[in-house]
Amino acid sequence: MLVRGRIALASALSALTFASLGAVPAHAAADATIDVMFAFRVARGAAVDVSYGITCPADYRATVTVSLDQVRKDGLRASGTVTEQLTCAGTGVLEMGRVTANIGGAPFQVGSATLAVLATGCNNQDCFVVPVNQEIHVQN
Repeated sequence: MLVRGRIALASALSALTFASLGAVPAHAAADATIDVMFAFRVARGAAVDVSYGITCPADYRATVTVSLDQVRKDGLRASGTVTEQLTCAGTGVLEMGRVTANIGGAPFQVGSATLAVLATGCNNQDCFVVPVNQEIHVQN
């Protein structure tokens, strides 16, 4: 039941945030934005699901790389990266990247972590690059 409650809460928060993303104006052909929402630890810290909204121009092909780095309370380092491809729709899209902890490192813990998201996209005429670097709280 705890998992269903967490999913319901995540869905409600995502819908609320997603509704505020809106569409990209036609004159801003190469503008894009990323709004990071939350990060949930899964599989006992073997991975973290990072939810974010991305708004990018219609018909652009984009690559989004999500990296998470955490120095745990015991001093060990947990880190991982995931790369995803998407086609932009010109409106806000909710995405979730599952960042898997590196095999040689430690699992993620609840607490502060450094998040880096890089979105790059192009069509036949133009490109965009959107970097996001911030501290995020990994939740259980």
